[in-house]
Amino acid sequence: MQPEIALPRRYRISNALLWAVAAVTLLYLLLPQFVIVPLSFSNQSYLSFPPTGWSMQWYARVVENPAWARAAMNSLIIGVPTAVLSMILGTLAALAVSRGNLTTKGLVTALIVAPMMLPHVILAIGLYPMMLWMGLLTSYVGVIISHTVIGIPLVFISVNSALARHPASLELAAMTMGARPWQSFWKITFPLIRTGVIIGGILAFASSFDELMLSLFLTGVGTQTLPRLIWLQLADYLTPSIAAVATLILLFTLVLLLIVSVLQPRNDGLKAGAHG
Repeated sequence: MQPEIALPRRYRISNALLWAVAAVTLLYLLLPQFVIVPLSFSNQSYLSFPPTGWSMQWYARVVENPAWARAAMNSLIIGVPTAVLSMILGTLAALAVSRGNLTTKGLVTALIVAPMMLPHVILAIGLYPMMLWMGLLTSYVGVIISHTVIGIPLVFISVNSALARHPASLELAAMTMGARPWQSFWKITFPLIRTGVIIGGILAFASSFDELMLSLFLTGVGTQTLPRLIWLQLADYLTPSIAAVATLILLFTLVLLLIVSVLQPRNDGLKAGAHG
């Protein structure tokens, strides 16, 4: 057993300052999101902070109102196909960029991730006339296609990172031994990037589930999602029911992020194994 080495005093102070800055940054990021939690348990009939008393009545009213259940179901009906489409198209795009002999990889990558960088209102303005022209405006298919636009970059980044960290020589070796390209992908490549594909799909689903701007432009009465219904309720009622729904969405999103955090070390382990 090796004796512990005492760090110099200036390093201990630097570490303490680093932890303090990290804690303050984390608090700055999370505090606005968690303020809605106590608001959802308020006994008042309007949103105010801090609450003067506590009650579960707003959660009961959310359960009793069928509009919230319909909106939640719409979010799932749109979010699941969006995640699947994003996983397929994002993975194909990552394979093309990572394994293809493209001379403009940087430009192609920038174009693929551009929807993630642009304000969603710009995407919504562009998608609205397209969906109207195709007769898909306010339909499930139109909303799924639109949400997939913002889901693909998330899967692309996750899968492209996984592909970049294991050598293409494994696939080439399989093909020199007689494997077809599809067999090489399914037997060699996919097991190595599978976790990255799943993580990208979860992020795409969460992005679709929380998306507001595209939903405002592209959904209708029959396809409105939870974020759109929250927005409409904010304009008309402004009761703690909105905070109750927002709290449930926050918990659901945290569960998705927890799954991603559990899967990520396994993804890193596969990459390390591929290098080892």
